[in-house]
Amino acid sequence: MIGIDAGGTKILGVVLDPNRAVEHELRTTWRERTTDATVELLIEFCRELEKAVGEVQAFGFGLPALVPSARGAIPYSTHLPLEGVDFRVRAAQALGRPVAVDNDVNCALRGEVAMGAAVDRQNVVMLTLGTGIGGALLLDGQLYRGARGFAAELGHIPIAKDGPPCQGKCPGRGCLEALASGGALGRAARELAERDPESTLGQALLAGAEIDGALVTDLALAGDRQAQALIATVGEHLGVGLAAFANAFDPELILIGGGLARAGELLLGPARRVLEQRALPAIREQVQVELAGLGERAGAIGAAIMAAELCAREE
Repeated sequence: MIGIDAGGTKILGVVLDPNRAVEHELRTTWRERTTDATVELLIEFCRELEKAVGEVQAFGFGLPALVPSARGAIPYSTHLPLEGVDFRVRAAQALGRPVAVDNDVNCALRGEVAMGAAVDRQNVVMLTLGTGIGGALLLDGQLYRGARGFAAELGHIPIAKDGPPCQGKCPGRGCLEALASGGALGRAARELAERDPESTLGQALLAGAEIDGALVTDLALAGDRQAQALIATVGEHLGVGLAAFANAFDPELILIGGGLARAGELLLGPARRVLEQRALPAIREQVQVELAGLGERAGAIGAAIMAAELCAREE
């Protein structure tokens, strides 16, 4: 089975063998961002994967979008131009095989439950911190989808009433995504670089480097104190959201994935401290906050597992 994780910045695909081991992996970045070009690149990417391993039975896609439970057009996608596209139908017609589609973080959580950090867990909150913030919920052993399949957009939970505008097409202000994502970290870093040209980030800006969350994370892991402080602030904002999710869902586990999770304890340490300060005592004593076990492969692996389940249902 082939699983595709279409993120805001990159596309990652995996082929799973019958034992759910990763047989092949491929990644690329986005090019033109029109609707047709986006769909065509995803189809082309699947064909490239299939060339490497031979014909597969089905394809699974994790998209950064609101994906209806029933068949139909995608009504909202923050980072990709997919509104109004019935992606299941277009992809299945182009590829000539069954296609399963879900929100990208639902796929990541599906992967973690099957073979990652959430094995044998029944109540899990998952956040992926990348360009934006995606969310997924496992409640009483089942992925929670809501009335139409759009539930768990946890990155768009407001944590500051008069905070900065959110990213993309979100109309909110002070959303968790606006304050605790890789995009938010990059914006804070650019402000620091412009304000302090003698800093490491300031020197990087003068040298023409792209000032983004990945660069800040690299510098922080290398010991740069200002980069570490920026990540700690993002972690504190994240902790406010974690406290809210802990109180709302009483999870056993909160999983943190996505590119920003590479910062590890530089991010999670401050987040845990705020969670412990703000969550209800009986809840905070039980909830664990951990990094996703499958790393950046989680969404693609979960999408491939979803494709295998689709084939099993159609047999």
